[in-house]
Parts: sequence; C-alpha cells; structure tokens
Amino acid sequence: MELKNNTIIITGGTSGIGLAFANELLKRGNKVIVVGRNQETIDKITKDNKGLIGLRGNISNADSVRKIAAFINENYPEANILINSAGIMRPFKMLDENVDLEQATSEVETNLNGTIWITKALLPQFSKQREAMIVTVSSGLSYVTSPIQPVYSATKAGVHMFTDALRIQLKKSNKNIHVMELVPPLVAETNLEPNMQKRGPNMSLKTLVKHGIKGMEKNKKRVVPGFSKFMRFAGKYFPDFLPNLMAKE
Repeated sequence: MELKNNTIIITGGTSGIGLAFANELLKRGNKVIVVGRNQETIDKITKDNKGLIGLRGNISNADSVRKIAAFINENYPEANILINSAGIMRPFKMLDENVDLEQATSEVETNLNGTIWITKALLPQFSKQREAMIVTVSSGLSYVTSPIQPVYSATKAGVHMFTDALRIQLKKSNKNIHVMELVPPLVAETNLEPNMQKRGPNMSLKTLVKHGIKGMEKNKKRVVPGFSKFMRFAGKYFPDFLPNLMAKE
C-alpha cells in the first residue's frame, strides 16, 4: 500500500507507539488524526506536532466509539487507514483485595474491546474505499504470559486471534482492505510499564516504526520484529521458560 495521500486514524495516538507512527506518516504526506482521552494532552500534542489533527474519544466505551465513527464518517469520509495503538498495561496481584472486578478487567476494555469496537465501527466506511488498511498492535507478550501483569498478555493474545479472524473474513468479501498485525517487543520509550527497560532486550520507537511502515507498504499480514521473534519461538517450544523467568524478576 502506498503510504501517502491517505487519511489515517490512530487510537492511542497522543503518546508512545501511536504518536511515533503519527509523526512518521504525517511526514509522508498523509492526513493523520490522533485519538486520545484527554483534551489537554491532545491540545499539547497537536501544538507541538504541527499538522496532526486531534480527536477526543474513549475507545473503551462503546458509545464513545460510535461517536468517533460518526464524526469520522461525516468529516473525513475519505479515511482509509486505522492503526489500533491504544493500550494499557497494569501490574497487580489477583489476591490483592484492593483491586476490584472492574479494575481487574480494565485492560480488556481498552486493549481488546476497544480494538474490536473501533475496527467494527469503521469497517463500513473502509469497505467503500478503493484501498484501505487496518493495523492492530499486539505484543510479544501475546506469545508468552507475563505473570506480573496477569491480564495484559491475555488481551494481546486476543488481539492476535481477532486480527487473524478479521483478515480471513475480509479476504473473502473485501479484498480492498489489508489487515496487518504489528507485534512489538519491549519498547522502553513508551513508558507502558515503568520497569520495562530492566527486563532485557528492547527496541527503540524509531526502529519499531521503521519495521511497521515497511510492513504496511508491503501489505504484510504480520510484522514480528526483534525480540518478539524469540518470544514467539519460546512460547511455542518452551512455554513455561520466560513466564517463570519474569516472575522471578
């Protein structure tokens, strides 16, 4: 897919991986809309990164997703690329009585439900485009569980499975929509988890974006860069090794 003259929506686009992709795609001559929850953050990001378009919305809320999709359809009917980058990672213990049921599943609402909801909501519009693309951001931790964050890996494994199912469905009826999964390894610059940089190999945002952009241009089904390749191998052949190692740390 040619990555210029597109209109691109990026959830979680005000920080980390989403913002890095937003700036790179903006440089290439695309119209880029970053979706975030906090208006102050959106205002700062769009001020500091001239050309980015900010849109307030919460993808973990179905009603908010409907409003986002309606706004995009009305104001940017040409929108044809979605990058699902919004995500949270929470360390907690399942025996902790201070963590209630809703808190225990907050990652499900954002990482998994949010990805499914915004994708579903924008598909009718994307199906009308000459060429469109949906990118989901899973994680190397979709292949091996992280005991420290007991729900995060489950959500990213869900994103992985959902992406495969979506690709197969659309291949039969909407061949104009490309579906790619980006599987990042540890990326300390995202600040997704404070101690991430201490856990071994990690990748710079610049390098991750380079891999992702290349994969998008080639309509790759899946991009598994850096340490994620080892995590994929370990999850298949040594499923208990890395989880037990992370638990010790």
